[in-house]
Amino acid sequence: MNESMGDRRVVILVLDGLGVGVMPDHPPEDAGANTLRHVDQAEGPLKLPNLAALGFGNLTDVDGVPPEPSPSAAYGRCALRHPGADTYMGHQELMGGGLDNVRLLLLADVLDEVVAALTQAGHRCEPLTPGLSPLVVDGCVLVADNIEARPRLNINVTASQDDISFDDLTRIGEIVRATVPVPRVIVVGGRGFDIDAIRAHVKERASGQIGVDTPALGVYDEHYQVRHLGVDFAVDQQLPSRARQAGYDVVLLGKAADVVRCEGAVAENIVRTEDVLARVVGHLDAMAGGLIVANVQETDLAGHEQDVERYARTLRTVDELLPDLLDRLRPGDALFITGDHGNDPAVGHSQHTREYTPAIAYGPGVSPVPLGVRATLADIGATAGEILGVPALRSGTSFLKEIWCS
Repeated sequence: MNESMGDRRVVILVLDGLGVGVMPDHPPEDAGANTLRHVDQAEGPLKLPNLAALGFGNLTDVDGVPPEPSPSAAYGRCALRHPGADTYMGHQELMGGGLDNVRLLLLADVLDEVVAALTQAGHRCEPLTPGLSPLVVDGCVLVADNIEARPRLNINVTASQDDISFDDLTRIGEIVRATVPVPRVIVVGGRGFDIDAIRAHVKERASGQIGVDTPALGVYDEHYQVRHLGVDFAVDQQLPSRARQAGYDVVLLGKAADVVRCEGAVAENIVRTEDVLARVVGHLDAMAGGLIVANVQETDLAGHEQDVERYARTLRTVDELLPDLLDRLRPGDALFITGDHGNDPAVGHSQHTREYTPAIAYGPGVSPVPLGVRATLADIGATAGEILGVPALRSGTSFLKEIWCS
C-alpha cells in the first residue's frame, strides 16, 4: 500500500439475514435453509448482475445469480462462531469483539431478579399469565423472551408508543439489561396496538421460550422503533473503536448504528434500503479516510415476515444502487459485503437461520481470488483493520495477504 493511513477508506456492507447455505451445526428446524437460493427459486430469476459480477453466484447454487468465471472481487463464505444466529452477536463477531462473556438464559431463569430490579425502580410488575414468565410492567409494557431468535439469546421489552414514550420504554429496557447477562435485551416500540393486542400475540415455543410474535403483531411498519442493548463485547478492541483510536472517521448506518457501539462515531439509524445506500455514498464522498459500517435491515425484516417478494425486491434495490458505491472506490479503498446470519423466508419459520454468510472483498487493490470458508465473521473485521493499519482486534484472522495485489 502506498496510500497514507489517513487516506484509507473501508466500507463494510451487511445484508442483514443473507445466508448462502446452512451450516453443519444447524438446529433441526433449519434443515435445508439457503436464503439466497430459496428467494431466487420463489421469486426468480433474481437477476442481480452487479452482485453476480462480484462473485455472489459462486457462493451457492442460484439459478438467477449464475457463477462468474472471472469475478471482480475476492469471494468466499464466513461461518458463524457465535451461538445460534443472532444480529447483535453477529455484529459483535464481525467487528472482532469477544464472545466469552455471554450467558444463555430464558426470562424464567432470572424472573425474580428482573421483578426485584423493576420494583425497586418504582415500576409496577404483574405476570401476564399466572405461573408463566412474561411480565407486564406499568400495565402496558411486556417483558418476555424473544421468540424470533434461538432460545436463551435475547429478552424483549415491547410496548405501543400510543401508551408509553420510546424513551421511557428504553429506560425500562435498561433496567432489564443491567439485571440479566443474556447477549441482548431488545426494546421494541410501535403504534396501533395495545397491551391486549400484545397479549393476543404471545406464543410459547417447545424450547420453553414465551414471547410476542412481533411480525404477526404488525410492529415492523413505518412506526417501528428498536434499541438493542447488549453486554460488553470488548468494544474497545473492536474495529470501529480501533479506527477511532487511530484518528479515523467512523460512520455507522442503518441497524449498525444501534447494534455496533463506538464512542465518537457518526450514527444514523435508518431502515429504508435506498436511504442506507445513499448515505454510504454521501459519507464516502465527504470522507478523507475512515470506516463505514452499514446494515441493510429490510432483508432481515422480510425474512421475519416470511415475505419472499419483499426480500427479492430489497436485493434488487441493493444491486441497482451498488455501482454508485463501487465507482467511488479509489486506490487503497476496500468494500466488504457480508451478512450476520441467515433468515430464509421460505424455510417454514420466521426465525433467523444458522447459515454461512457471504465474504466479498472488492477494491482497486483487491485480487479476485477464492477465499474458501472463513472460520468466523471476525476475519472480515480483522482484514479491514489491517487495511486501516490499526492494532489487532480481540478476535479474527486477517486474509489481507491473500487478496491485496498493490
